This record gives sequence, C-alpha cells and structure tokens, in this order.
Amino acid sequence: MIEDDPGPVVQRLILGEELRQRREAASVELDSANSGLGWYRGKLSKVENGMLSLNERELETLLGQYGVTARDAERVRKLAEEARRRAAPERVSDWAKQYVALERAASEIRMVYAEIPGLLQTRECATAQLARSPMVTAADIDGMAEARVRRGDRIMRDHGPKVLIVLGEEALRRRVGTPEVMRRQLERLRALADRPNISIRIVGFDSGPHAALSCPFTLLWIERARATIAYVETLTSGDYVKTAGPYILAFDHAQAEAHSEDDTRTLLDQRIKELS
Repeated sequence: MIEDDPGPVVQRLILGEELRQRREAASVELDSANSGLGWYRGKLSKVENGMLSLNERELETLLGQYGVTARDAERVRKLAEEARRRAAPERVSDWAKQYVALERAASEIRMVYAEIPGLLQTRECATAQLARSPMVTAADIDGMAEARVRRGDRIMRDHGPKVLIVLGEEALRRRVGTPEVMRRQLERLRALADRPNISIRIVGFDSGPHAALSCPFTLLWIERARATIAYVETLTSGDYVKTAGPYILAFDHAQAEAHSEDDTRTLLDQRIKELS
C-alpha cells in the first residue's frame, strides 16, 4: 500500500511527463521551448524528468507554446500547484531528500548492495556506520540513525510495498560495530526475510563479479507516475536516472545469480550462529 498523498516530488514527475507529452504533441523542440522561457539549455529536460518545478509564469508560457486548451490547462495548473508544495522534512543528507519522498511513494523497491543499506539497518548498526562517514557530523549521527529506523519501519510494514533485496555475501561478513551489534543486525534481516512482501537474496562470493555490486543502486517503481527511477548515491551526492533500463538489467543479472530465498535464510542463520 502506498501513501494516499503522493507528495510534491511525485507530482513533479507526473507533471514533467505531462509536459513532455504536450510538447511532443505540439511538435515543439526542447531548445525552442527553452529559448521561449529564456532558460539555459537542458533546464526543460530537468523539468520533464521531474527534477525541477515551475513557477506560474513559466508554466503559462509553456502552455501557450504548446497550445493547450483551457480545460486541459486548468488540470495542468492544479498539478503544478501540487508539485510546488514543500516536502515534509527528513533527517537525511540534502541530496537524499528527494529520494526519501520517492521511496515513500514507491509501490515496488528493488535494491542491490554490497553492504547492508540504511533502509534495513538497526539503530545500532546505523549509528556505527554513520560514525565512520566523513560527511556526517557527530551532532547529526543520532538523529540520522533514528530516521533510518523510522524509514525502514514505514517501508517494511505489513501491507507495505513489495521490496526485492539482493546483497553481496560481503554484507554478511563485513562487521559493522561490535559482534553483538552485527548479530542483531542480521537477526533483523532474518526476520524481514520471512515477510511475504519482502525478498532477500544473497549473491555468494563464488558467483564472480557483478556490475550491480560494484555500483550499488535502488530502483523505485512509482505507479502514479508510471516510471521506474534508479537512484545511485555517491559520497557527496545522489543521482536520479529515469532511463533505468541498464540498472534493471544489472539487477536482474545479480538476482539470477543469487542464492534462493530459502538458501539465503540458511546463510543468515549460519552467520548469526557464528556471531552468537
């Protein structure tokens, strides 16, 4: 089940796709539309990809260029108004705020990581990991760790979105915090693996290299926007890729090579026993 209110970030995606379709129907080129607004080259492309919002004057200029009828224009204006709302604050890095809004609206989430991602972490594990980050101040660690737990509880709830997780075996072996912290973290994974809407699968060391594990990412299926977005985070920024085909293929390859869900549960049980 997804949130009733899709929020402004998702509304921007829907608005961007609407404007792209209107532009193409009117046979208006991107450069021509950018020039009509006095924008730099590429700005409209960001609007159409849902990365930027429009003010009222800019929207009216586009509607005029595209010859949108009065009836349709009013619907687009309402959508743009929703897209200009401010998103609820989140205790995450600045570049990840849009991601959190998309995550909340997703009906399916696919993740592939070589370590345990923040969405799955216990508070203790999140604290230990954030303490090692050169981008997080000591004053922010506790609040950001708690925010990760709240996000995880919200997404992993009963009747939540479908979540497909592929982890490299190193995620079970690389200790975060003390052995006790790591054991409790793996116990959380083991409990999540039993939920009907969550799939966790491990790619073993012996399966060889995988493109997905060398460049971890999350795929978000936003049903309202009819779009899959790949989110790739670096040390200092996050990138949102709407042309997600290569990432979908990389995820599928990793999942195909991963252990079954039953074998993954066995691996988790064995690792938990080793840490007990």
